[in-house]
Amino acid sequence: MTDNENVASSEEAQENRPVPNPYNLKKSWHTDDVMPTGGVETADSLFVAPQPVQQEEEEESDQQERPKAQKAKPYTKPNYKKRYDDLKKHYDSKLNEFRSREQELMNEATASRPEYKAPKTLEELEQFKAQYPDVYDVVETVSHLQSEAKTEELKSQLSVLQERESVAVRREAESELLNKHPDFAAIRDSDEFHDWAKSQQEDIQAWVYNNPHNVGLASRAIDLFKQDMGLIGAGSQQSKQTRKKSNKSSNSKAADMVSTKTTTVDTNLGQPKIWTQEEIAALPMDEYDRLESEIDRAGEEGRIRL
Repeated sequence: MTDNENVASSEEAQENRPVPNPYNLKKSWHTDDVMPTGGVETADSLFVAPQPVQQEEEEESDQQERPKAQKAKPYTKPNYKKRYDDLKKHYDSKLNEFRSREQELMNEATASRPEYKAPKTLEELEQFKAQYPDVYDVVETVSHLQSEAKTEELKSQLSVLQERESVAVRREAESELLNKHPDFAAIRDSDEFHDWAKSQQEDIQAWVYNNPHNVGLASRAIDLFKQDMGLIGAGSQQSKQTRKKSNKSSNSKAADMVSTKTTTVDTNLGQPKIWTQEEIAALPMDEYDRLESEIDRAGEEGRIRL
């Protein structure tokens, strides 16, 4: 190997030897097109990139074009009344505008609304039920509730009328019964009559206790009671006292029912007169007083018929 070859090989070895890089000063990307090449005097100084001349000229032109600051104007008090009037005027105009628009919309809705005709016939009701089943059910429910309320009201009124009618019929029956049996009040309040009625058949008991209207059956029950107790002849004095009390009462209906027909007794006949209870009950007071002895004698002799 020659000396030249040795020198070349040593140079190549030095080139391939790694170069020290203290503090990572040089990097592989530190190239001239990346790192600044000018404007840095030393490593301790701050790098400032030089500004181009065109940019400086633009900044100067911008500063020249900016308007100068205006001088402050003197303080003036705001006119609040004018502001209020302006706002009120604007509010009123908008309010009238909204109201007019609302009225227009209502008129349009009313004009476009279809005219409703309530169903009246069965066919129309069936058609309405098919078209609006929910509405039909609601209407039917409301009608049922109203009819039930009306029915309850009518029932209450009817019960009051029936009660009044029952009282009137009862009073009329008692008045008619007093005409047939003047001693009816005393007999009704006596324990003997109720004991006798309890011992009778169910039909006769019904005549007495379950008979508010039939005066004939009630009178028949009293006749049977008097016949069983032997009060047909001996009850004339009691009948007289009862008649006097009944005629003094203020029952006008009972007074109207009393017959004023007079009965004359022919004492010249050979046979004694046979009296009936209806005849005795129909006698006026003065006529009864005049014939009291004759009636008492007829009762003792059994000449008083039912």
